[in-house]
Amino acid sequence: MLRRVLLQVATQHRRCIVSPYVSHEFRRSSSHYLSSSSQIGNSSSVEHLEGSNQSHETSAQPSTTVSIDRSGLYNPPEHSHEPSPDSVLVKHLKGIIKFRGGPISVAEYMEEVLTNPKAGFYINRDVFGAEGDFITSPEVSQMFGELVGVWAMCLWEQMGQPKKVNLIELGPGRGTLMADLIRGTSKFKSFTESLHIHMVECSPTLQKIQYNNLKCMADENSNASVENGVISSLAGTPVSWHATIDQVPKGCMTLSSAIISIL
Repeated sequence: MLRRVLLQVATQHRRCIVSPYVSHEFRRSSSHYLSSSSQIGNSSSVEHLEGSNQSHETSAQPSTTVSIDRSGLYNPPEHSHEPSPDSVLVKHLKGIIKFRGGPISVAEYMEEVLTNPKAGFYINRDVFGAEGDFITSPEVSQMFGELVGVWAMCLWEQMGQPKKVNLIELGPGRGTLMADLIRGTSKFKSFTESLHIHMVECSPTLQKIQYNNLKCMADENSNASVENGVISSLAGTPVSWHATIDQVPKGCMTLSSAIISIL
């Protein structure tokens, strides 16, 4: 029957090409034949497909619901185009620039931003660790400080094992590196007994943290050669703090993370 319908449609199409007046009749007759043939031949298959789709949709529905807790996510404040009030540090920097009548150097800017007595980045808070702004290598693993200790002891031996050595750390953070260094070399008494640790740190807050991490205590047997009379109980090594490296006493062999020289 489908073959007969197709032949009739083809005949009507040829007639439509010859005469445009039969186009309306062609459309009506072809639609009638196609609809009747589809109802006869495919009615059962269409019903079966519709039923299968409905069953598939029913089975695809989730049996449980998943909820997501977004309460702990950070919600940034809405951006405001209004100018924010200047902080104490910004006002200070503007005052310096205005007083000089021109720009300041990058070195001066960084010094103010990091070590300004009132608003410096490192001055009034602990910025290290998971609760701070960044994590340094000593905070990740004690192996870092221990390896630096091995390096320092090897250099000490190469220098002829001097009896007095200044061990300087610039920007010691929490004192974690120095604590691991002393702890790792504490069994080598000849090395640790020759050391005088100098921590170059301008932040009072970090100085207190370093004091605690190095297990410092007052030296009852201190003499004039031991500045501040403070020792680290980790190895009985004297410890001193300085705001700048220029304040470190001269006259002894020196070890630091960057230089080896005689001050």
